[in-house]
Amino acid sequence: MSNTRRNHLVGVTLIVFAIALPGCNAPLRADPTATPTHPIEKPPDPGDFAQLPTVTSADEPEVGLSPTDTPNTSLQQVTPTPTQVDFTVTANVNANCRTGPLTIFNQYGFLLAGETAMAKGRLADSSWFLIQLQNKPGTCWTSTSLLTYSFDPVQLPVVASPPTPTPALGSISGILWHEICEFTGGEGGQPLILGQGCVQYGPGASDFGPNQVKDAFETGWVGVTMRLGAGACPSTGLAAAMTNGSGAYNFGGLPAGTYCVSYNPLGDGNDTILIPGGPTYPIRGSGGEHQAVDLDPGENASGVNFGWAFQFFN
Repeated sequence: MSNTRRNHLVGVTLIVFAIALPGCNAPLRADPTATPTHPIEKPPDPGDFAQLPTVTSADEPEVGLSPTDTPNTSLQQVTPTPTQVDFTVTANVNANCRTGPLTIFNQYGFLLAGETAMAKGRLADSSWFLIQLQNKPGTCWTSTSLLTYSFDPVQLPVVASPPTPTPALGSISGILWHEICEFTGGEGGQPLILGQGCVQYGPGASDFGPNQVKDAFETGWVGVTMRLGAGACPSTGLAAAMTNGSGAYNFGGLPAGTYCVSYNPLGDGNDTILIPGGPTYPIRGSGGEHQAVDLDPGENASGVNFGWAFQFFN
């Protein structure tokens, strides 16, 4: 095909396409008699809303409070009930229960080992508990070192100690008497005859002497210096006292404690009164010159006596 004829056909095709193109973009006309496929809803009438119920704020669920809202106080607050603590204590050993938290206070009651009581209070340092005994109406104090318990002591209220009582003072007194053993014989083959104040205390012929009892016919040693010391015997240094005309002595104004009462037959000028001789009471011979005394508060320990005899009993 020649080029002239080909160009002529292209031109004709372009003219036809140009004429048909506007018809494709033209709007379609609706048929006024056709039934709509999807009905169009009517817009709501504002008057219809007046028929709806009104919801007030009281009917609305509470979803939170604004800063200006008043809290709902109709709801009751529930406080958790605390767990009840068992303040039972058990005695490890036999334990005194006193009127105050020191051993200087008087005994009010006691707990035997294994017995229980109820703790009511404590000292600030928890070293003593105030307890209620099962057989006593009142309360008393027991050292926590003598008790077993499973609670924390700080859960108990702190209770102040009663005023500390003034220690009651006591005394120690007695006599130093002249022991006598009256006998005859015993020498040069003569038979030994024991008289008043004598006893045979051993199997040997010479095992006899004073009976360690102050008899009515015996008197006291006068002017003998007695010594008082603190603690177990032998000890001196606290006080000194001299026996009177009856051989009696006395140490007063003493707090509770252990003391040693003694005399030195070779010192304090006592040798001029007692020598030659030896102790007969509380024991015969060495050691009979002193006694230990355990003094309770306010106790007057009398009868702490000593016996001394000359070398020749009669």
